[in-house]
Amino acid sequence: MITLQKTPIIAALKKYADDRTIRFHMPGHKGGQIPHNEAISFLGSQAFFADVTNVPGMDDLHQPHGVIGEAQNLAALTFGADQTYFLINGSSCGLQALVMSACNPGDKILVPRNIHRSILSGIILSGAVPVFFLPEYDSDYGIPLGTSPEAIENCLQTHPDARAVLIVYPTYQGIASDLETIAKIVHQYDIPLLVDEAHGPHFGFHEDLPKTALEAGADASVHGTHKMLSSFTQASMLHIKGNRINRQRLEATLKILQSTSTSYLLLASLDGARAQMDNHGREFVQQALETSLFLRNELKKINGYQILGEELLGRAGVFNIDQTKINIGITNLQISGLWAEQWLRQNHHIQVEMADIFNLLLLVTAGNSQSDANSLLQGLKEMCNYIELHPEVTESYSTIKGINPFPYIPELAMSPREAFLGSPSSLSLGQALGHISAEVITCYPPGIPVICPGERFTPEIIQYLSVMKELGIHFQGCYDTSLETVLIIKE
Repeated sequence: MITLQKTPIIAALKKYADDRTIRFHMPGHKGGQIPHNEAISFLGSQAFFADVTNVPGMDDLHQPHGVIGEAQNLAALTFGADQTYFLINGSSCGLQALVMSACNPGDKILVPRNIHRSILSGIILSGAVPVFFLPEYDSDYGIPLGTSPEAIENCLQTHPDARAVLIVYPTYQGIASDLETIAKIVHQYDIPLLVDEAHGPHFGFHEDLPKTALEAGADASVHGTHKMLSSFTQASMLHIKGNRINRQRLEATLKILQSTSTSYLLLASLDGARAQMDNHGREFVQQALETSLFLRNELKKINGYQILGEELLGRAGVFNIDQTKINIGITNLQISGLWAEQWLRQNHHIQVEMADIFNLLLLVTAGNSQSDANSLLQGLKEMCNYIELHPEVTESYSTIKGINPFPYIPELAMSPREAFLGSPSSLSLGQALGHISAEVITCYPPGIPVICPGERFTPEIIQYLSVMKELGIHFQGCYDTSLETVLIIKE
């Protein structure tokens, strides 16, 4: 009989600690026994004591037959998968592995434009050719919504030779597409539906949340277990259902992408988070939903804020909404989300999950207390009062008013892999018009590519990047993070 409450990796670590084994093996800190290390003083010696490597009894992530294999099997049962793989290189690693498993060089893969840049990395590594499609879009909040089944059907009719379809479910803001209908359409072409479910590992533990991707018919999904559950950052899971994924190739790919120096702290946190949700999942999600509902109701009472909610249901691309994500539109205050994020952090020691030019995004879990919620409400009220007393802070709003935060998809002149491996040259951003990008440029967060390797710079993209640069946005992916210059392909 399988006991879901078991935590085999944690049990093995406890046994190793109890045995007081003398360590003539890696890592060099020998369980935290070396003095004068500030990290040991800050984190505690127990964390270092549990930081072991794959010594006998601890199994091997790349060839699991012992406690790791057992923990992964338990996770598969918990999350409704046929097979689950633990990831120590983040959800990025899992998404890259899925793309590389499904596609050979030159193969087409359908992907929405609001993908995380890690998926683009998988496309570059695989040599696949992305067929981008635009998700639905909300102009009030300036955010991408979900993907409509009609968009997928149209894309597949145009590109019937596509080898896979990848969907973001849910979006960063918690928007869930009609994945069941999408899965039926994709499977008519006998190709796999891959799902970036990084922000949905808590789905399936409460009836008021969207269905899990696997429940809706996906062939594979990747969970950022650390995003909404309680594992350590960088600890994630990859789930497989059915036989459309070549598991032999997937496992070989994971062996290439994952570190051979496995972190048992990350594995133990996955083991613990899984058991925690087995025992208390619905209770924890219920707490998060109650806190979120309280915040949503109170935020609606404060003039100036728009709260994305169920009023979007029924629109194209919006089949369901994860209420634990709270997207706060602040355009009525005539400030940018970037300014608001900084003001809250500096004046109230509150850090939101993400800020873009028009919004603040909150992620609510059972780890957020009523005190947290009250402090946030107080901070947002005081910020409104501050803006009213200091109208000069709204002067820069004219810079962003009317900008399209989701530039149209430019021409793909060559595959991302060809551009990545090409001979780059440096140009100023203003001179890049018409040239092919040799690099990915993303505003981070959320990490959605503005331009990908192989795409041509358009006036809209150059204008958008110039405005983001003026606003002090953090760029990722590009060689020159100041964006004074960009890398282009010599033609």
